[in-house]
Amino acid sequence: MKNAVFRIEGLRCDGCASAVKVLLDKEPGVKAVSVSFTSGEARILYDPIIVTEERLAATIERPGYRVATRQ
Repeated sequence: MKNAVFRIEGLRCDGCASAVKVLLDKEPGVKAVSVSFTSGEARILYDPIIVTEERLAATIERPGYRVATRQ
């Protein structure tokens, strides 16, 4: 398992954060997700054999948000 933190631009409310969480929860290999509107971050525990950070970033950006940084 691997942890990743994505800084997300464009989250305007808790509903936005919830929408991103739902999308990430549906990705194969994702074990746990928390998305915070307040901090503008998504923290993801995932299996790197099943899903890549690039795929996770694309999932976050699909509804129009932007990944500013990854850790």
